[in-house]
Amino acid sequence: MSDIVHGLESIIRQSTSDTLRTKALETTLALVAGGFHTSLVSYFMHKDLFSALMKYVHDVHATPSAGLKAFVIVGVLSSYNKFESQNVYQNRLEDFVNEETIRLLVHNFTDACANIRNQYVSVQEDLPVPWNLNSTLVMVGLRPLSSDANKPLPPTEEEAKVLFGSLPQQDAACILSLYSFVQANSLFSANLLNLAPTTKDSKETPLSTFLSSTSYISHHAYRGARQSTYAVLSLLSLRIIVEDSLLVKKICSSDSKVTIRLCRQRAPHLPLVTSSRMPATAILDICTDTLSHNLRKRLDVNLYSLALGIILRVVTHLEQTKTRLQHHWAYIWGSLISLIRFLTQYSADLRHLRGIREELCGPLANLAAFCLTKGDGFLPDPASFDELFYKLIEAYDLLPKFKQAYCDPNSTTQTTDGRLKRSIEALISVSSHYHGLLQAQHGKKTHQSPAAIQRVIKEGYETLNLETDENFSHWDRWRESNWKAEIKKMIRVAVEDARALSLR
Repeated sequence: MSDIVHGLESIIRQSTSDTLRTKALETTLALVAGGFHTSLVSYFMHKDLFSALMKYVHDVHATPSAGLKAFVIVGVLSSYNKFESQNVYQNRLEDFVNEETIRLLVHNFTDACANIRNQYVSVQEDLPVPWNLNSTLVMVGLRPLSSDANKPLPPTEEEAKVLFGSLPQQDAACILSLYSFVQANSLFSANLLNLAPTTKDSKETPLSTFLSSTSYISHHAYRGARQSTYAVLSLLSLRIIVEDSLLVKKICSSDSKVTIRLCRQRAPHLPLVTSSRMPATAILDICTDTLSHNLRKRLDVNLYSLALGIILRVVTHLEQTKTRLQHHWAYIWGSLISLIRFLTQYSADLRHLRGIREELCGPLANLAAFCLTKGDGFLPDPASFDELFYKLIEAYDLLPKFKQAYCDPNSTTQTTDGRLKRSIEALISVSSHYHGLLQAQHGKKTHQSPAAIQRVIKEGYETLNLETDENFSHWDRWRESNWKAEIKKMIRVAVEDARALSLR
């Protein structure tokens, strides 16, 4: 077997035939993915193929899919026994500084992202249909008279459900490689953010294409374990990026505006943005959509924890730099309160899920409390702040129930449960303050007009005592060792897709 591995390495590195090099690459992918759970891969650990794979990426540009397979191989090999022993490919990722090859890897990856996004769009086109004669005929049931008459009918709801359940296809295994590169190599992350569109006609940068595919994958994460795996890996890569002080500065800069297509295949819809925008606003939208579209009794705690954590990391950076971000903040407030309502309503089913208090309820309450106490440092106008107070007033009866469901009454402030309790109490304090003012001014009227509530919000600022706590903005940097079991499960899913990809 050693001779075979040496032979494959030699062909991939220096054969004069690109076709033969590609065949050797595909054979390597089949061996490392197909034999991942056997001792076969140890031969590839002893014979380092990293340089040969990077030389292949640098030399062979005829088919982007072949370059993608080299990218996938590196992701699979760098994930082999990564928690049990030293992994040579992980070390090579950390030391890799050939920027020209890194750019090629980024472009190969973003080609795959565009393909993944197009897979979803082919099932259901989600851009608004322009108003013209053709669309009018289709709308009123006269499709045979329109120019769409010869086109295939869109799938029925049941057909679309089956098709969505099979997506993303096996090329999504490259997202494991993305995660491996992003967490090991900051130069790769910087190129993902900084590279311009590949063609003059394209408005999409590598970053905007990656965010677009992440939007579609996370939108449908609830459909199964595969979908959830790739949504979590994508958001995990985003989390690592926004934890980097230089990269998050770029993401929140008005000089970095790009056009980003986000998924709109299920209601509720966020406002449609077709113009160039700061990447930070698209990331906030992706996380908001993730919170809104994946609610179920068997809640994906890791997915929700990542979405909330990314929002918290972005807003803490905005507050630290006093960057006022123009954004539809009311939709974020609505998604946070909706999540609190869901967690409270189904607490009997959810409170026993592993990590739900520490990984989900804690970040959720901290994020809401941080925005409440520090929002004047990053919100663009008083109206955005008022919307948050409005949502908290609406949640007056909900918040104490949430506290009762997930907080230990005997917890101390030093414990995770105690910090969760303090965050919720800060929300309850503000909600009770305004509820008391409303009752004092309007008696026991069941319903108050929005205008009346807005007046009370403005008047109540003067007597409001906002209790700040540095724990509201606290977050820990990513440590892979904290997620060993989860990472291993996701690696198994991606490796199985890599095996199927090698046979295509």
